[in-house]
Amino acid sequence: MQERRFPLVALLFGLAARLPALFAAVEHYGDAPVRVELAERWLAALHLWRGFTEAFQFGPLHLSLVASSLALWPARHWSPKLFSLGCGLAAILLLYRLARRFVAPEAAFAGAMILAFSPLHIQASTTAASEAPFCALLLGTLLSLTSGRTVLAGLLLGCAGLVRYDGWMYVPLCGALVYAQRRKVADAALFCAIAALPVPIWLWQNHLYAGDALAPIHHIDRDHAQLARAAVESMGSFRYRLYAVAYWPWAILIICTPVAGALALAGSVRAILRRSDGAALALLGFVPIAYYAFRGAVLEDFRPLARFALMASVLSLPFAWDGLAALPASWKKPALALGCVALVATPLGLALASYGQNGGLAEWARPISPLSSVPPGIAQAARLVRATTTAREVVLIDSSPHYLDIPLAFELDRPESALVRYRWPDPAGRVARTPPSLAVLLYQGSLRSDPLARDATEDSDAFSYAGLDFCKMERFLYATVYRRCDGSAGPLGKAH
Repeated sequence: MQERRFPLVALLFGLAARLPALFAAVEHYGDAPVRVELAERWLAALHLWRGFTEAFQFGPLHLSLVASSLALWPARHWSPKLFSLGCGLAAILLLYRLARRFVAPEAAFAGAMILAFSPLHIQASTTAASEAPFCALLLGTLLSLTSGRTVLAGLLLGCAGLVRYDGWMYVPLCGALVYAQRRKVADAALFCAIAALPVPIWLWQNHLYAGDALAPIHHIDRDHAQLARAAVESMGSFRYRLYAVAYWPWAILIICTPVAGALALAGSVRAILRRSDGAALALLGFVPIAYYAFRGAVLEDFRPLARFALMASVLSLPFAWDGLAALPASWKKPALALGCVALVATPLGLALASYGQNGGLAEWARPISPLSSVPPGIAQAARLVRATTTAREVVLIDSSPHYLDIPLAFELDRPESALVRYRWPDPAGRVARTPPSLAVLLYQGSLRSDPLARDATEDSDAFSYAGLDFCKMERFLYATVYRRCDGSAGPLGKAH
């Protein structure tokens, strides 16, 4: 009876840990606001996705699932979050059931509880990012494989690959797992064929509409190579190579919380060396991050991100109990007590360090915090623009190398006809056709380097762009809001 309560208790703790973030989180990390906007656009005119030209670097199935949540309840700030929440809670239950097949109930319960309090998994479960559904699908794949349901496992992994492209890395890995379990080439081939079934269709769609079958992968590679080059220039080649290797165990320690992460890593390595039951699952999680470490440390074309360590962290969690059991007897109770404290203190500390805070510590904590947030000045600028504009006024939004313009635009909740985003093509033409009455300049924004702009920095009291003059309304950290100096509201509305 007690064992039956384990997954329910883990689910209740997982829900309790996620509720504050569900209400307070801002769509930012994991490209969450872009995913919602693309889903809204697709939902307005349903059709087969036209490859990279419409889905860009995002998995088309995830965009479709987000659109489905919006179709059920057209609330962009709630429906996608609730969908992710359901996936996040499902992952906790699936991890328990998967772990229970090869470890004791207590070990499975410990793994599920650690996932319930994982700061990055909490964040993924309370935004429109893709990690929560991907995690649930991959855990469902592995649970189906261990249950002998090859076809279902292949279908689930195929769906995972259409949610996140790194899901395709697991096709040969899981195929090897099938062969290792059953020693039947036919079973492994059947699984891989089913899991890879969407690949040629999606390759053809990208070739047909984007002229490049691998357009999303090439875009992702270029983006990471650019980030890696910037890091190498900043850190130097030797330091960056060390960073590209050391980052991954550090990320697992944060994602799992430090004590539980150390126990999970130690237990996983111990299980792999001993070839214990389920050790192949831990190895399955470590292979992709070994590949990322190779690309970063040797090729210098990949910038590590904590989100890429999430699955390795999740698959190591069932072995945390084994890592605890391997400690000397006198260490076990103190380690367990310290681990429980860290389990709560880590997400809480990251949330307090980042939410509503500025400074280096806040910016370090934000991407891994359980509560997805933006710098306070960006939220304040969004509130001011919402409070001082009519529904028909047009707002010019600067672009930022830190992508802060994207959540800012998302939080404004304005139709595209009422926005001129400098990030998008032909902003000067948009300004000429629909002159904005307000503007927001951002820290290190791109508009300052436009030849049509003068004094377009967030520190200026006034600036001009494409023949329009703007005067400062209010300055916040990272963002300054301006209104047309002549008081004009533009052709779409009346003067405010």
